Amino acid sequence: MQKFLFLIIPFLILGCETNPPTQPISLKTGEVKLEITFSEDGNLNPERTVLLEDFANVSCTPCVISNKIIRSVLQNYGSNKIVSVKFPTNFPSPVDPFYLSAKTFCDFRMTYYNILFAPTLILDGTVRPTPTDSNSIKQALNTRLNSSSNFSIEITKTVINGGLLINANIKVKNKSALNLDELFLRCAIVESDIEFTQAPGSNGETKFYDVLRVLFPSNDGFPLSSLNSTNSYQFENTIDTVWNTNKLEAVVFIQNTATKEIQQTGSSF
Repeated sequence: MQKFLFLIIPFLILGCETNPPTQPISLKTGEVKLEITFSEDGNLNPERTVLLEDFANVSCTPCVISNKIIRSVLQNYGSNKIVSVKFPTNFPSPVDPFYLSAKTFCDFRMTYYNILFAPTLILDGTVRPTPTDSNSIKQALNTRLNSSSNFSIEITKTVINGGLLINANIKVKNKSALNLDELFLRCAIVESDIEFTQAPGSNGETKFYDVLRVLFPSNDGFPLSSLNSTNSYQFENTIDTVWNTNKLEAVVFIQNTATKEIQQTGSSF
């Protein structure tokens, strides 16, 4: 299996004194660009979208059951309720091709959550349902869906000249009531559907969903305290030539660094 190689080139534009640009942003072939706008809306009453982080491996036998349950849950609830990101692990097989292509990001998230087993599922950064028990996952999901959020995140994506433009429109209900220094934004670019003619691992699976390709602007994310309503912010990264640009999706989430709780998620699904 060919290894996937990529170069991470984050750029942060903080000195802009203008409103978000109204003209289309030009993209180069093989470039993904994230543009963020941030505003406050006292009338905001957002519904929560839950992020499911799936730590799995192509040679993990229990992952076969877990993956089927995840697909069923995603289809039944819809992307406005739950979004998944698959973070490949280096166990039981250290040569999982998805792990090797995104090693830096996967290692960071595994360390962040102290992941010791595959499969491991984490909902909104704090809840760990039994990955092979659909009832456990649904109960945990329903509990999270009933919790309130101070944020809304609307995501749109556009493929332009072989490049990918992601627009993230973030609104907060009451900025002064939150400690924005503890809240960080991350954008996961996932490939929604990848299929092999032969299984890349020993568990026999040939089709994989929502696989992480890159996490940017960095593993640590971008502090919300740096955002304000008069500026727009842009981050850039390269698209590896083996990725299918038309199947790339963005998952943007806000996470509390003190508690690890994810406050809100938005996606282009």
